Amino acid sequence: MTALPDDWPHLLPTEGWTLADIESLPEGSPMEVIDGVLIVNPSPLPFHQRISRRISNLLEASLPADWQVEMDVDVLLAKEPLTYLTPDVVVFDGTLPLTTHPIPCEAILLVVEVVSKGSRVQDRATKPFAYAEAGIPHYWRVETRQSGALATTVHTYRLGAEGYERTGEHTGRLVTDSPFAVDIALDRLTD
Repeated sequence: MTALPDDWPHLLPTEGWTLADIESLPEGSPMEVIDGVLIVNPSPLPFHQRISRRISNLLEASLPADWQVEMDVDVLLAKEPLTYLTPDVVVFDGTLPLTTHPIPCEAILLVVEVVSKGSRVQDRATKPFAYAEAGIPHYWRVETRQSGALATTVHTYRLGAEGYERTGEHTGRLVTDSPFAVDIALDRLTD
């Protein structure tokens, strides 16, 4: 984990965080900003990272040629007030160079968030609202629960006139044509 400078509390902006503030932090700082308010995230558990990696790999196998997918890349949703997030998985314009930082919201087709114990409110409410407000066409939320056997559910959404509209709740298998054809056995995410 990247260490912050000893005097970091004195570096906190009084008018809300800006893109320049975020860019001045050490690379790899686990921080996001919503409406200028800094959110410090703990490092994800290996289980969370495995799900993110596997869904990213499975999406990549299905992607049309004009899109690309990456994990844990920073996206810029708004400059004023700053909203700057790091979704677990991002599908974005295939012509965008991989040196682009942050990924602009206009280039994003789909964001996927994997819910953790510490991210439930953000992944279910705050982040989808921010993604919808930025005009990102599709949002997926991956949830796991232990009730005897481990079960994974993927909630899929498409942007509508009033925000995200639910397009499906997938358990066992994720089969959809929106935003592109995907057929994923969900037990492959956690086995």
